[in-house]
Amino acid sequence: MFVKKTFRSVIFSVIFSIAFISVTALESENQNYEDNEMERFVINSSELSLSNNQMDNFFHRLFGIKERPNSERKSRSRKHNTKRSQRYSPPNSNSQQPDSYDTGSSGSKSSDMSAVRNAPKPPLDRSRRDQYISLGSWEMGFSLFTTHTITDIASSKGLPISDFASFHTSHYSMGGGLFGRYLMNEWFAMSLGMNFVNLKANRDTPFVLGNNPVKSFNNDIFEFFTKSEFYLPGLTRTPFDLYGFVGIGIFFSDATIYDSNERLINIQDDYNQVQPFIPFGGGMSIKVTNTIKVGYEFGWRNTIFHYLDGVKNDNSYDHYFLNSLKIGIAF
Repeated sequence: MFVKKTFRSVIFSVIFSIAFISVTALESENQNYEDNEMERFVINSSELSLSNNQMDNFFHRLFGIKERPNSERKSRSRKHNTKRSQRYSPPNSNSQQPDSYDTGSSGSKSSDMSAVRNAPKPPLDRSRRDQYISLGSWEMGFSLFTTHTITDIASSKGLPISDFASFHTSHYSMGGGLFGRYLMNEWFAMSLGMNFVNLKANRDTPFVLGNNPVKSFNNDIFEFFTKSEFYLPGLTRTPFDLYGFVGIGIFFSDATIYDSNERLINIQDDYNQVQPFIPFGGGMSIKVTNTIKVGYEFGWRNTIFHYLDGVKNDNSYDHYFLNSLKIGIAF
């Protein structure tokens, strides 16, 4: 029995030793395999980084990019990069100046911002036109003008330009009126006005109308009108104005006709004394002061009326025009 027990013990010891040696060998083989794999991974990573560096160097040479040393690559801040210029410098503050501090009764210094807050500013350089014209401003004034008629008795219809100018420099009368202007902006205004216009003319040789030799006429006209005025925006920064206008109006006509002996002639034609007309023309002006403006205006009066001179000799309409001196006051 003892031999049997001893034999069993030996066999169990041998089997246990063989198992232990097998497990130890297997673990050692696994550890060697893991170490080989780690080494292979490290080698592949180094080769990959080397290939990337070679690729970067190739593109740097291709595009002419200079590599910075490692000391510059480590930091991109302006503080550490001495080769990069400073693009910003903080502005000077009046509150940090020595003069901007005062000592109170307690002896402590406090910051005085009045040097910044109450610093005087230069005035804006506004032109006289900008000072004169603003949105919604009004202008009132009066005008004095010479009046020129284009009628049958005046024999001024159909004249060439040279004769037309020569005729009207010696055949004219005077008139005057009032106007108001609303300046909406720098290029547009609306105007209202009324004028007293005296039209008269004398013929060198009378012409016969019926059985009456007609020599001259006189007509006192009262006109009322509204106009739209368009200014030239290019003169905004100057004291000058250049404008054109067009409008509509009505006038009251009362013509009287005289013969060569200055005797009144009665014409039996029936016509309406109140007639419409269309004023149009242009003008220019200059600002004398910030509130006073002086200018010249040429205004043509286009009518659909034959009896400005009291007679109808042909089928063409009678017209008249004004050469005006205008003085306006803005408020």
